Amino acid sequence: MITYAMITKREKKLSTVMIVTQLLITVLSFYFTKLFISDDVFSSNEFVIVAIQTIVIWSFLLYKFKLGIIFRATGFGNLIRGYIVTIGLGLGIFYSEFFLLSKLQHTSFLPYAEYIAVFALINLISLVVFKLVFYNLMRYMRRKGHNSRNVLILGNETTIPFIDNFIKAKDWGYHLVAIVSHDDVFKGRYKKAHIVKKQETLKKYVTVNAIDDIFYCLPVNDKSYNIELLLKESEEIGVTLHIMQPSLSQKQFRKSLSNKQSKYKFVTYQTIPKSYMCLKLKDMFDFFFSSFIVIILFPLFALIALLIKANDGGPVFFKQERIGLNGRRFTCYKFRSMVVDAEAMLEGLQDKNESDGPTFKIEKDPRITKIGCILRKTSLDELPQFLNVIKGDMSVVGPRPPLLKEVKLYERCQLRRLSMKPGITCIWQVKGRNKVSFQEWMQMDLEYIDKWSLWEDAKLILGTVGVIFKMSGR
Repeated sequence: MITYAMITKREKKLSTVMIVTQLLITVLSFYFTKLFISDDVFSSNEFVIVAIQTIVIWSFLLYKFKLGIIFRATGFGNLIRGYIVTIGLGLGIFYSEFFLLSKLQHTSFLPYAEYIAVFALINLISLVVFKLVFYNLMRYMRRKGHNSRNVLILGNETTIPFIDNFIKAKDWGYHLVAIVSHDDVFKGRYKKAHIVKKQETLKKYVTVNAIDDIFYCLPVNDKSYNIELLLKESEEIGVTLHIMQPSLSQKQFRKSLSNKQSKYKFVTYQTIPKSYMCLKLKDMFDFFFSSFIVIILFPLFALIALLIKANDGGPVFFKQERIGLNGRRFTCYKFRSMVVDAEAMLEGLQDKNESDGPTFKIEKDPRITKIGCILRKTSLDELPQFLNVIKGDMSVVGPRPPLLKEVKLYERCQLRRLSMKPGITCIWQVKGRNKVSFQEWMQMDLEYIDKWSLWEDAKLILGTVGVIFKMSGR
């Protein structure tokens, strides 16, 4: 098995967070043991000293036995054994310490022994329950398609063991979508994965399908696929490329960033932001901020819904398929600001399009209703998109989600704007909005990806508030 083979830098950072979380649970277990012990075994000073010792000892043991790893392919038997060994060793250290202490102070060892034994039991139960809940929650999210990454693997017959273990380790959060190979051995073996043979076909496949990561697992002397071309093509559209180290020449290896893993070692090339923990903080902010907005503005949501219904009796929401992260399709919600048959009227208005790209814009769109005009000027029509953020399809800040017909007309380099989750607002919203040309819009989105940070997101959110009060929407 290659349990740790796919653990990259992002998993290592999350592993640190998990160890810190488990240390917190351990300290709380030590504190709550007081509830089950009738006598005060430790004085206040002794309690603090022993708590600090617990943090130090458990930090080492949790790290030593790799109990910070989030996704495990080997089942919970190993996990429980790891916790038993960790707590058992910690227990042994404490018993030795308090036994000597009781001898030196001529006091009874039994109260210490009882306290530590109860603490060990509570700690074991709490850690196992925590990991079980977390594990099953993550599995549920994976099954629902959240926080998973679609993967394409380039390989040959020698890659089969890697692919087999890749598929078995479902909890890594990777979903094998396609295998690229000239070998016929893959036919019928992996029924849920597409088999792609030509590099030209590969380019088209990655362009039109939702692919997050490509794993190149061919030997360095394999001439079937051009690594340099693959690097260029993946960089153009913002897909992360992982190349197995034996596939690289020494010159290429020195120029790349190495992600060392236990059995299989890959070098990762990516053009999207590399700060995985900051991206996770962004996701957390998106969820809680959007939930707060929906709850606090619910009366406004209800009022707008009533006004739309009173205007023409049509549906409150306008639902439209949009393209999200790396080509994923999702239903985008907005308050309906146009007449019911607006989509049918679009064809007759194409000659009036004022946009210089594949998007459609006209200053005085006859399809907009009276209430819709107010909603657009104040940007209130976009409030339901906070529901998309809660669902995980969108972010508060990010490139605007395009239509499929627009994406089909993109230049290849513009596809890189799909490498980050789409957002409700972004640079173009703050710096010009409807006055921005299509090319400027695309450039602003790529600039956002290249310079992304949590601080930039905060500034764009504040800037968007100012734009809303200017009522410059249309």
